[in-house]
Amino acid sequence: MSIGEKGRGFRILAGFLVLWISGLLIGGLGSVRSWDPPYSNPATDGKRNLWFIAQAAAGPIAFGFAALDASLIRGAEDDELIEITMHDQTTGTAHRFTSIGHAADFGTLFCALAGLINFAVALDAGGRATSDRRGNGR
Repeated sequence: MSIGEKGRGFRILAGFLVLWISGLLIGGLGSVRSWDPPYSNPATDGKRNLWFIAQAAAGPIAFGFAALDASLIRGAEDDELIEITMHDQTTGTAHRFTSIGHAADFGTLFCALAGLINFAVALDAGGRATSDRRGNGR
């Protein structure tokens, strides 16, 4: 929108919002997490926080949701935790409102894709010459 392509900008914004909101609806607030949850499997180098690098490209919204997640879930009281059995049959704990398994994976993936789309659009908008903008020669 800032380079004069308002229609294209609104379509990209709508796509970004659909991905971001879908990710939060599928995986919950834990989809945007800048810290490793206790249920990540250290035996297989389960680093869920690496997805936050792609999500951070979404801008301040990613950092806001990560801070909200950390404040609500990371500092949870013991009565808000449930015991879970992980895929390698070890037990662990997770917050009772945190999604785990495929729901968490898909929510994280959707939010990461939204961040990568935002990054690609920013590169495209910043790399275009003034003569490339729509309306000046098309």
